[in-house]
Amino acid sequence: MEKRIIRVFCRQTSYTPTDEYAFVGPPPGLFIPEHDEIHISVSFTWDKPLAEELAFQWESVTNKPVKLGGPAYHSEAGDFTPGLYVRKGITFTSRGCNNNCPWCGVREIEGTLREIPITPGNIIQDNNFLQCSRAHKDKVFDMLRTQRGICFRGGLETDLIDDHFVDAIHGLRIAELWLACDTDAQLPRFKKACEKLVKAGFTRRQIKCYSLIGKDMEAEEERNREIFRAGAMPFSQLYRDFTETKTEYSAEWRAFERQWQRPAATVAHMREIDGAKV
Repeated sequence: MEKRIIRVFCRQTSYTPTDEYAFVGPPPGLFIPEHDEIHISVSFTWDKPLAEELAFQWESVTNKPVKLGGPAYHSEAGDFTPGLYVRKGITFTSRGCNNNCPWCGVREIEGTLREIPITPGNIIQDNNFLQCSRAHKDKVFDMLRTQRGICFRGGLETDLIDDHFVDAIHGLRIAELWLACDTDAQLPRFKKACEKLVKAGFTRRQIKCYSLIGKDMEAEEERNREIFRAGAMPFSQLYRDFTETKTEYSAEWRAFERQWQRPAATVAHMREIDGAKV
């Protein structure tokens, strides 16, 4: 008999499952379904103290085994089970990454890239989908032909956006393509990738770009402008390290982040800067 697992999350996000066995925070005062064990899923290291308190609370109320895990605890990432720790519609077709970027913990946690069985979903959350073999990618594209509102949200490595990828997605119902441009050194490669996507008919509504910030506001302002001018919509994120204390930033930095996270504010800002070029 398959185990009945309650999954508990520290906070509600757009990825949190919504079935009857998924909970956010402490145990509720009302009905808790029959279950065999409880998993506390923790994404961020700064949530570990909260997760450990939740583990105590759930064990006290249910007297059932409680397990702590997730990226914050460097748990082994096995094959993907749809709907278990992320809501249905989101899927992983690979784990890990062959890069070793200093600001990213994927390789440390999940190791080098390995392909896993493909499960249906319209949101591809792989850490580095484009490092997969061509045969694996073609199987994913075949699966996506039955999906709508398709998003590649894990971050597409700009160096690997080639004609094969562009041709394959051209006939799919693409909603979002997420790239990343975290340093000035990445801008030339990013612009080449954007040029291919724009030429293929994708617009700024579809091409999004993660942009790491938090060091040099003036330089990062210019990088975000260049991302926008290349045909993508920037989405800035303040750098967070992997300690158990959440990195704190000034009100000025938080305002800067919001400026480059909200499309309407970004467009208005760029219209003010570039006028008719926007």
